[in-house]
Amino acid sequence: MGAHVSDLDVSVVVPARNAARWLGECLESIRAAKPREIIVVDGCSTDNTVEIARSMGARVLSDEGRGLPAARMLGVRSACSDVVALIDADVVLPAGALGGLLDEFHACGYDGLQFALVSEADGRGYWGAALAWHHLHSRVRSWFGVSATLMRRKVLLSVAFDDTFRSGEDIELRIRLEEAGYRLGVSSTTAVRHRFMDSFDAARDQWLQDGAGLARTIRKHPRRAGWLGVLPLLATIRGIGLSLLHAPRFLPYWVCFLVYNYRSMFGEFLRPSGTGHSVGGNAAWLSAARIAPMATGFLFWALAAIMLPPAQLGMGSAVVAAALLTVQLGMLGIGQATLTLLPEQLDGGRRLIASSLLTVGVATVVLAGGVAGVTYALGSGVGVAWNDPLLTGMFVATAVFATAAYQLDHVGVAQERSDRALVRSLAQSLVQLAVLALALAAGVRDVAVVVAAVATGALASVILGLRQLNRTGAAPDWKHGLRPGPALRLLKPGLPNHALMLADRAPGYLLPLVVAATLGPAATASWYMVWMMASAVFFFPQSSGFSLQTALAGGRSKPGLVSSALKASLVLTVVAGAMLLIAGPYLLGFLGPAYAATAILLPVLVPALLLGCVTQVYYGLCRAQGRQAEATAVAVFAAVLIVGPASLAAREFGLLGVAALWSAAQASAALIAVWRLRVLMPATANAEQGAGRVRAGKPAARDRVTMTSEPASAVPTVPLPPAPQRHAETENGDAKHGGTKRMETKHAETKHTETKHSGAKYGGPVPPAVVHRGPT
Repeated sequence: MGAHVSDLDVSVVVPARNAARWLGECLESIRAAKPREIIVVDGCSTDNTVEIARSMGARVLSDEGRGLPAARMLGVRSACSDVVALIDADVVLPAGALGGLLDEFHACGYDGLQFALVSEADGRGYWGAALAWHHLHSRVRSWFGVSATLMRRKVLLSVAFDDTFRSGEDIELRIRLEEAGYRLGVSSTTAVRHRFMDSFDAARDQWLQDGAGLARTIRKHPRRAGWLGVLPLLATIRGIGLSLLHAPRFLPYWVCFLVYNYRSMFGEFLRPSGTGHSVGGNAAWLSAARIAPMATGFLFWALAAIMLPPAQLGMGSAVVAAALLTVQLGMLGIGQATLTLLPEQLDGGRRLIASSLLTVGVATVVLAGGVAGVTYALGSGVGVAWNDPLLTGMFVATAVFATAAYQLDHVGVAQERSDRALVRSLAQSLVQLAVLALALAAGVRDVAVVVAAVATGALASVILGLRQLNRTGAAPDWKHGLRPGPALRLLKPGLPNHALMLADRAPGYLLPLVVAATLGPAATASWYMVWMMASAVFFFPQSSGFSLQTALAGGRSKPGLVSSALKASLVLTVVAGAMLLIAGPYLLGFLGPAYAATAILLPVLVPALLLGCVTQVYYGLCRAQGRQAEATAVAVFAAVLIVGPASLAAREFGLLGVAALWSAAQASAALIAVWRLRVLMPATANAEQGAGRVRAGKPAARDRVTMTSEPASAVPTVPLPPAPQRHAETENGDAKHGGTKRMETKHAETKHTETKHSGAKYGGPVPPAVVHRGPT
């Protein structure tokens, strides 16, 4: 390296492609630190990147266009020092920064330590400033990444980047490093300059790469990274809030950020992978699909509350509740039957898929007429809505489209591709919110708009679902699907399972109708907000029940599994319930005084959610052991306790009486569940031990049957005000997951693209589970 004298025992690796604009300043700052060596790995640059690197005394290698992960690993393998500094070309090191970080690295025993990043725009334009502002106002700066990082060479050689990634490789690496227990951190004392290109094209490429990288990471690590599917949405919500408070000019940035991230993410998910997911992977996807629309759901109802007075909003929520009740009725257990029968079909299920969709569609139309007729005959509450032909039509459309979307989710589970449910869930919730926002902007303020937005979102989910099937060669065979034989085959196993699900879920959708008929639309609006926030927390007990059911029925049980499921359910529900008790009053207060007054219901409902942990685990155990009749009897008992006296409780004690009644019914069911679990668990433990001695082979089709009774987007993606989720409103929400620059791809939506360096790196938004922070 000419006159260069080494002071620091560290090898610096700089990946670069077409980085001539920045490389000189970057290498000059590195050279001033006097590391042992500087290695520039060129990605087939077409500018004078190589000449600049050589003129600065760097050793130049070529990755032959294999991409950023391969470039980094090539540099690491060629390095001489035990410690390697990964420095991107868009980074400039202040004097003494490398030595300072190296001292901290050794003193604290890190395996990986990143510089603090101080972002800036490389120009005076809008897009560079927006990218830098995004990064500076998010917590991504405290999350470990590899844009300017010291790593132990042996750690990188043993774990290594996945060079099949073209973007998001740093997130994927971090997941494996954390799982291996390595000590990672971000310095709070030593910072470097991090530059962003100042053009819309650079920002767009960044967003496209980020979306594709998230999708690939989720596919590879569904359990750990499944929640990343909602990250661009959460980041956008937080970013819009911060922009409104501090920098309104950056609001257009967040719209583009959201659109391009999900455009790329959806494109990656829609691309057939050729393989299905495991049972655990399916469960992770279904969890993400359930959680995904919660943030937009709250925005939806908040916007609706701004648009409509409480009386009209209450009528709209009652109509939506009636549609959801119709969805539950109209499924007829066909979803569960699909999980059993679809994998056996020789034509890929094309005829069965068509038959299932047509059957639930016809059933829903008929039952929608029945629900409308009964409620109209009652003469009050939601029955009044049917005097409006437009609102009636929107109700039927919502029910039909949501049922079809729900059935498509069951199809995805049967095909072992529940990731598609997440895509549809996000699309549905975003479309719903967009329709409502457009109506508000156009000055249209009518209750039919709320219902129409829900119907449009469900229709978008159905269209996307049919497109997914078509692209994977499983398009419904509508011609042969019209025959009655396949429908009867679906109904025969489906109806018995349908009874338990209906008894467990229907009361939740009936209560808004009871409140509307007894207390009026304004009270319904208030109840609907609180009830749906509580329902979001109830997701955790339900998930634990389904997970237990899957494990027991799939031949993967082990001693103590029931107890473990119950403990996990209680822990998660306690956390979510506490967050609801803390955040709920603020969220309700945001909607207005009429809604804020209903915060008193939360302390009544949350304890019942904890009791639901026991009941749902009991239901899961009964499903797995073929005791549906027993579980159905308990669910019917609880439903009668809720629905029977609900009208009287509402008249005498108002919404507080309804909440207390629901909690009392949950307590009664939980007492029975405790008694039955004490009887069933010893027998289950004996069966688990015996199964452990003889278990062999892969799970059969029954794994899919018991996977879930509620897989996905149709019911969950109707916009419901969400309770804050673990991660969602804390670190995830402010993830600046596109804020740091990375190796660009020319076509970020495709897997096999050639990368080019724009000075961009993916500043990954995975809050580390075992990251250790540096000293403050």
